[in-house]
Amino acid sequence: MTQHPPTTTPGLDGRDAERLAQALVSRDVTVFVDGTSLRLPEGARDAVVDLLSRLTRGESVTVSSARQPLTGSEELLTTSQAAALAGISHTYLRNLTSEGVIPVQYRGSHRRIRRSDIQTWLARHGDDAADADDSAAELLTTSQAAALAGISHTHLRNLTSEGVIPVQYRGSHRRIRRSDVQTWLAGRQRDDAGGAPAAG
Repeated sequence: MTQHPPTTTPGLDGRDAERLAQALVSRDVTVFVDGTSLRLPEGARDAVVDLLSRLTRGESVTVSSARQPLTGSEELLTTSQAAALAGISHTYLRNLTSEGVIPVQYRGSHRRIRRSDIQTWLARHGDDAADADDSAAELLTTSQAAALAGISHTHLRNLTSEGVIPVQYRGSHRRIRRSDVQTWLAGRQRDDAGGAPAAG
């Protein structure tokens, strides 16, 4: 099968978006090719409706070709299957796909992930994959981390920007491990104790 380069179309706004959204309410998609109408089969209809719905919400849409048939390592997994294979939670996997860390494909409105992409991600992250998910329960917002450290939010952001305290991203939100804040605090206490002038 010939692979065509991906194309990206910007989202719609204003009256165009409203008119298309109203037309999509029925989910009955008929296309016209050279003046001949063609009603789309279910799978194609779902893909087209999903694409058009995204455009009405102002989202840019990229269309690319998928290689067929998918076999072996190219097998497509549901997000639940992919999470189970990776040994991480469904939520953590969705975050990784939303951030573009693990590529995702859409079948209608359903996310699908290639087995090979999960295996590649696991190979890069090794044993850290499950640990990162387990530590998610101990991830703090920057406000929580600043309160725990007893410093201002601005000071904490400076420390994360300088790499003094590691930071992780969940979508566009910064998250900091409780243990990293505690390690930083322990180091600061040692520095304060070692550098404090003797009382006299």
